[in-house]
Amino acid sequence: MKSATVFGAITDIYLSPTKAFNGLKEAKGWSWTAFAFIFGSMLVAMSLFYASADPQYLIDQQIAALPNDMTAQERDGAIKGIEMVSGMMQWFAIGGGAVAIVVFTAIFALYFLLISKLDPENNQSFGDWFAFNLWVQMPALFNWIGVIILVAIAGTDQLSLTIFNFASLNQLVLGLDMQSPFYGLTENITIFALWGVALSVLGLKSWTNFSTSKAILFGALPSVLIWGIWFIIAAL
Repeated sequence: MKSATVFGAITDIYLSPTKAFNGLKEAKGWSWTAFAFIFGSMLVAMSLFYASADPQYLIDQQIAALPNDMTAQERDGAIKGIEMVSGMMQWFAIGGGAVAIVVFTAIFALYFLLISKLDPENNQSFGDWFAFNLWVQMPALFNWIGVIILVAIAGTDQLSLTIFNFASLNQLVLGLDMQSPFYGLTENITIFALWGVALSVLGLKSWTNFSTSKAILFGALPSVLIWGIWFIIAAL
């Protein structure tokens, strides 16, 4: 079975992913809709956050996150830099988020293009895999909806920058502080990131002739490598 329309694919990517990916094999143009949903939800969530948050409180959080081993001179320079760009913080966040979506989607598209060559019958192009990876990111939509809800019900302008990773391993389980070497890694590992890995596996099964074990291996490998290397660096 396959999704018959783009709006059917949007529902199926959450409830019946294989059906969605089967439909996407013949309708890559639907991916513009996926991009619009991901970028649009990020834009709304970030705009609401920065419109609601106390600017000085945001600056104080960034200063508090500076490494303890900085010299006084380095710390003064970093604080001046944070204060200098504080008025543009919202636009840096939105612009950086948009660039990150495009860059990481392209990197992952190249990876899937290369590993798809192991399937002699696969003829998907870089553009096809770019579209594929936009749909893999669709769980991010729930992340941004969660941010919007949390900001709306906060009842204060003292909003934490960590609200963007509210479903992370750190915030749900570990509770590490910002000075921990594993803080960044554990904030990056979220329910929605793991959901995306699962979609990669199911998508590979749909788009290639890989066995289930190969689809799991190749679908999870990029995230395992990134998080594994990050863990080693943090542990050194």
